[in-house]
Amino acid sequence: MVEKLKELRNVLKSQALIPVSKKLHKFELAALGNLCPEAPEEAKALIPSLEGRFEDEELRQILDDICTKRSLQY
Repeated sequence: MVEKLKELRNVLKSQALIPVSKKLHKFELAALGNLCPEAPEEAKALIPSLEGRFEDEELRQILDDICTKRSLQY
């Protein structure tokens, strides 16, 4: 799981989301990478700590980037 977290952090950094990735807690990043929710509302329902910290559009961009990179790895 630690390796996956490092991979996801590298993905976010490579996508010019460094400021956003610093806002994410490690467990949030790991949960987003494992669960790969399709919509911001789904992400917020699964990970309540995201509520109120991210705008839907900002969270949608993070989700899209994580899921795109994840699909390219497999």
